[in-house]
Amino acid sequence: MTEKKNEKEIVAVLAGNLKKHGKAQINRLGTFSVSHQKQKQHQEKDGRIVMKPPADIITFTPEK
Repeated sequence: MTEKKNEKEIVAVLAGNLKKHGKAQINRLGTFSVSHQKQKQHQEKDGRIVMKPPADIITFTPEK
């Protein structure tokens, strides 16, 4: 029971930090950061143009 509670607390702290600062570093593990992707468009095989909305993506860089 307590393991799931701890996992939820860790995720909540990471999410809060990413929302506020855009970055969260964990010693001996790595850094989580938020990068923004702009709106994109691509053409389908049938000729339709499809728009992909902008999105915030969480990336992870492991510590060396």
